[in-house]
Amino acid sequence: MSLKSRLVPAALILSLISLVPAASAMAAAVPDGRISAYKAEATLDGSGVLKVKETVKVMPESGKVVRTLQTRVRSDADEDRNYEIKNLTATVNGKPAEGFENAESDNGREISVNASGESEIVYVYEVGGVVADSVDGREVSWPIVQGFSASISRAKISLNVPFASWIVCFAGRPGSSMPCTSSQLGESAAIEIEQLGVPAGGRLTFLAGLNDQATVPANADFSTRWSLGRAFTADSSTLGLSALLLGLGVLAAAALWFVRGRDAAKVDPAAGMPARPVLDRDGGPQFAAPDGIRPGQVGTVVDETADVVDITATVLDLAVRNYLTIVELPRETEFGRLDWRLERLNAGGSELLPYEKAVLDAVFAESDTVVVSDLGPTLRPRLGAIREHLYTDVVTQGWFAQRPDAVRNRWTTAGLALIVAGGVLTLILAIATKFALGGLAVMLAGLALALAGQAAPARTARGSAVLGRISGLRAYLRDESSADLPEHHRLEFASRCLPYAAVLGLTDKWALEIANTDDDDDPDAGIGWYSGPENWHLSDIGQSLSNFVTALSGALTTSRRLFAD
Repeated sequence: MSLKSRLVPAALILSLISLVPAASAMAAAVPDGRISAYKAEATLDGSGVLKVKETVKVMPESGKVVRTLQTRVRSDADEDRNYEIKNLTATVNGKPAEGFENAESDNGREISVNASGESEIVYVYEVGGVVADSVDGREVSWPIVQGFSASISRAKISLNVPFASWIVCFAGRPGSSMPCTSSQLGESAAIEIEQLGVPAGGRLTFLAGLNDQATVPANADFSTRWSLGRAFTADSSTLGLSALLLGLGVLAAAALWFVRGRDAAKVDPAAGMPARPVLDRDGGPQFAAPDGIRPGQVGTVVDETADVVDITATVLDLAVRNYLTIVELPRETEFGRLDWRLERLNAGGSELLPYEKAVLDAVFAESDTVVVSDLGPTLRPRLGAIREHLYTDVVTQGWFAQRPDAVRNRWTTAGLALIVAGGVLTLILAIATKFALGGLAVMLAGLALALAGQAAPARTARGSAVLGRISGLRAYLRDESSADLPEHHRLEFASRCLPYAAVLGLTDKWALEIANTDDDDDPDAGIGWYSGPENWHLSDIGQSLSNFVTALSGALTTSRRLFAD
């Protein structure tokens, strides 16, 4: 639809003729003066360039006249129209203008000349991009009067537009749809426009339609106006592209997990696991962990992470195996906090796995006796080494082909790299196109890759078999008890089960199994690896052990950040 067909709807007229407002900035640069006369002559040549000559009589209040020619004009709700000004010159009173400056400004050109007293300034320039196609044919438009900080009492414009068939003109402040005082199209190409009163900072815009005989080429340049809403446009094309990119990213993450992140064999919870982890020996029944696996190893194989519970279970296991003893201290007051003293009984040698030796040495790094509430600062610098030993151990045992933390780190790094790339792509697409949602889809694909990496560490066939037997062990510890064992073997058996129960989340049940071996009301001195204060009863060990596990885990939790993969 052409402007000719949009004369009545003022809002649409404004969208084509309104310029990016610059009157306030210009007024600040030049004090108000007086323009006593203005006339302009403009001719459209065969290449579509408008050649303009403006003669302005001005009485500036200072020795400088500054004018801004806007070259970026709002066309409609989404686009701006761009004009090109070139070969601009200026004379003052018939001589080359002194102090002439022609500088680029926001959306236009800022022109300044030196002038004092009443002066006649002549501006000569050429404008490209004035010819545009519309549904009604070709049209020529340019806001010819613009950029003055003083009002104009009378403006006269003569246009020479070959094959012009109609003329429309608007004048006033930015946003005005007021028609010019007069605009006439003669029988020749001459167009005469007159406007009585153009306010300071106002403008006059003409629009001329060309008939079918016109051969001048269309050269208008339109550019899409940036907005956040447009950058993140949600339509069939942008949503389709985003869905495709996200789908490809998620499928790629799933494929990588399927190829590289799955365990080597399907886990069978009953594979190779006896119905009960009990060995019948000449000396009586004994607890037998599957494949001789240790509590700390159990936790790392199950969740593929070396964490606090694995250390806590290892400390309990070392106590049960007579490398240290746990002494419950008396409360200082009736409602004072519980605390425990750990005492080293055995230095440990090659019979300990490297991670077990690292735990033992870390706990007793400063003394062979340590209080649990003081352990945090002692263990803090050493937990990283324990973690390294645990991850190395599960690879050495053949349960993982690669360290689980290293695998997670690679996937997470790749996912973060894709998120960053998606962020950069989002920024680029938001600036240049409407497809910024595609960049967000790439970021979500990176997030999917990073999340998939958390499940990416793959167990070997041997590791899968061990995991199955651990599942059987957990089922036994959860569902069975030591009640069917000979009475004099129950305490030792339950003690051996306790570290495994701790790492598998069954501490309370097996602490109670130990407590149930107390067969009298007399105070007990202890059970070798755990002893209580005066008048302590073995029947109290259930609550005591639960509190101990909580306190020890709390001491380690202050350094939990060291266990982040």
